[in-house]
Amino acid sequence: RLVKRVKELGMDAVAVTDHGNLHGAGEFYAAAKAVGIKPILGIEAYVAPDREGLAGDRRDRTAVKGNDGGFHLVLLAETQVGWRNLMRLSSDAFEHGFYYKPRMDKSTLAQWNEGLIAINGHLGSSLAEYLEQFVLTNERRWWDRAVEEARWHAATFGPNERGEPRFYVEL
Repeated sequence: RLVKRVKELGMDAVAVTDHGNLHGAGEFYAAAKAVGIKPILGIEAYVAPDREGLAGDRRDRTAVKGNDGGFHLVLLAETQVGWRNLMRLSSDAFEHGFYYKPRMDKSTLAQWNEGLIAINGHLGSSLAEYLEQFVLTNERRWWDRAVEEARWHAATFGPNERGEPRFYVEL
């Protein structure tokens, strides 16, 4: 129904970003191609939360308030290399990072970011969490964490070979 509706609206591309997996990617890709729509493959990833000033570890099973499943991060495959990296990240999250949900971490994102576009900022994301804490407490440390988080993502998902950005903040 999605690709049919996209076609009816005159759009030429659409993305699917399943939560924590790529299970719908194959069927979606075939359906979109069949009606002449460009399929954009992605995942709404779960990223292990940072703890005590250290980057989160997908293998850490220590309970923390609210974020055990991980922060949300949308990842879209921009290239074939990006698609392969999405598959690596998703598989690794299930094999090594499963704790409530299949989680990635900053080390795997840094290792397998080539060809991917990242979007951070929705209400379940690290940026939103830190900004919300800043608004609630007015403590500068939360603002600084949000800025640091955005800078990490901007550096990790730096511009592609055409100089186009690969990191976006969702508003």
